[in-house]
Amino acid sequence: MITQTPSNKIVQSLAISIAISIFFTFSLNEFVIVQAENQDQGKVFVMYAGSLLKIFEDRLGPAFQNQTGFTFQGESKGSVQIANMILDGFRKPDVFVSAGTIPILKLANNNPPFIHWWIKFASAELVIMYSPNSRFHTELDLSKGGNIPWYKVISEKGFKLGRTDPELDPKGYNAIIAAKLSNIYYKDMGLKQRILGEDRNPKQIFPEEILNTVLESGQVDAIFAYKHEAISRGLPYITLPAQINLGNQDFATFYKKASYSFSSINQTEYGQSIYFSISIPDTNKNIEAATSFTNFVLSTNIGKRILESQGLNYLKKPIIEGDVLEIPSSIKTSSK
Repeated sequence: MITQTPSNKIVQSLAISIAISIFFTFSLNEFVIVQAENQDQGKVFVMYAGSLLKIFEDRLGPAFQNQTGFTFQGESKGSVQIANMILDGFRKPDVFVSAGTIPILKLANNNPPFIHWWIKFASAELVIMYSPNSRFHTELDLSKGGNIPWYKVISEKGFKLGRTDPELDPKGYNAIIAAKLSNIYYKDMGLKQRILGEDRNPKQIFPEEILNTVLESGQVDAIFAYKHEAISRGLPYITLPAQINLGNQDFATFYKKASYSFSSINQTEYGQSIYFSISIPDTNKNIEAATSFTNFVLSTNIGKRILESQGLNYLKKPIIEGDVLEIPSSIKTSSK
């Protein structure tokens, strides 16, 4: 018979304590992992164009949650920037809502592709959105009423204009294309230079996700924006001619007379009507929630009514592009 010494008993007790501790640690970790996975099952992570920030966070997201029970988690940035983040593995959204097709094509043309299909569901138009507190507000109000040319006001000395980076955001390169179209429309080839300066003028460039805040805080007098941004924020705006605002398909041929060449990639974007597209990338972790959100945007009266009330122009028939066979059947039905 072996007699245990006090030291042996201590060692044995310690070993038992460690074993129990390890057991509970692994059990707790397993519980946390399972709990996190279960929570993810009820969440949809949507990355969307920065111009949709207020609409998605204040209206569409909460309405989707109330209607479906899924938790909406959104993040907004410039659409090109979002595409880059997905390509680099920094973000893995369930749904991507993009302004323009360049960001979508970056993901679709990658090898392997991150996106196989996309649906254009709404169009937008460029406007000059301005602060009612700007020291130029009187001239801006007159321009809004058609009494002063808009380009004369925003090119005045001391006027501060804001816009997004054309390399990261479609609204940024659309602003440049619109300014170049102004050269042609007004028959003044120096107009774009007086309004914007160089394409990436550092005095005018701000990140997409803070551009509206920059305007509202008084750091700039006006910005190039989409009409739905002005409506959702209740700010005044100047309507641009249809030949310039990239919001009228009737002028598609005229829009193509201006373009922007990217310095970061060997690609040129010609002027075209501004469309918003939605897709479910391969990064999705919750296809059920992603499909539910996509259908909510495309087919429900609630989603459509919210977006239209904020100034987006819903297409009478959504435009489906890419591999149609990859689209979930319920989304195909919603797009008819």
